[in-house]
Amino acid sequence: MSSAALVGLLFATVLVPAARSEEPRLSISGYDPVAYFTDGKPVPGKSEFEYLWHKLRWRFANGEHRDLFAKDPDRYTPQYDGYCAMGAANDAAAHKDTVDPEAWAIVDGKLYLTHMRQAMESWRQNPAEYIKKADENWVAVKDLPEPVIIGPPCAASPPSTLVALRGGGHWAVVGPEAARDESGNIIGKGDMGAQLEQVGKNVEACLKVAGASLSDIIETRTYVADPDQLAKYTDLRKRYFGSASPDRTIVQRDRLSDPAGLVEVMAFAPVQ
Repeated sequence: MSSAALVGLLFATVLVPAARSEEPRLSISGYDPVAYFTDGKPVPGKSEFEYLWHKLRWRFANGEHRDLFAKDPDRYTPQYDGYCAMGAANDAAAHKDTVDPEAWAIVDGKLYLTHMRQAMESWRQNPAEYIKKADENWVAVKDLPEPVIIGPPCAASPPSTLVALRGGGHWAVVGPEAARDESGNIIGKGDMGAQLEQVGKNVEACLKVAGASLSDIIETRTYVADPDQLAKYTDLRKRYFGSASPDRTIVQRDRLSDPAGLVEVMAFAPVQ
């Protein structure tokens, strides 16, 4: 399928109303919402223990958890219908996004999930403020279309998505992309320049499928173990991700998704 045809298909998926004769969506990737409270950890549910609630399919590790949920769904349901708590809190750019069931927190007896673990780390730094914003935004965000997973050549986890914004329009949310080749292997081990260039190419390829380009990027988040080493490659960063600005943030992390990785980049770009 051509890129143009694929983009058209993605937009059709984003813009078509949700009222279709299709199977109810499986919530939080089939993980058991009750287990976060009873077991204190994420636990995959099983297809034989399902319950339909709020037009969503919920799975549970066992019948006991299913029965607990059926008696009091509001107690166990993740906030914002199981969409990303950070996305819902994003002010004018508030949106629905997919979640990583491993990126979770319980605050005041309520379950919150985010699109990726890095987002949950940021969310945990000021949960009260993010919850306040997301609660206010959710009135409008709840009626937005579903996020759409872009798919290859974007990295599979966390998935890159097309999201509809509360303020209108759509964003491509890309990455974080690592320095992986087509076979999924990290290239340029120990070489920041080589890895940064590969990351740039991966972000560019993902944006192209989504109907955007590097010049459309309005925000990046660069995750790196050694910011001083990254600073040596200003020209390379500018080539792929634009000039430094308040929306070009660098986040130091002791460990990235792959021990051999030196840098990962997340990018946001409007899609026309």
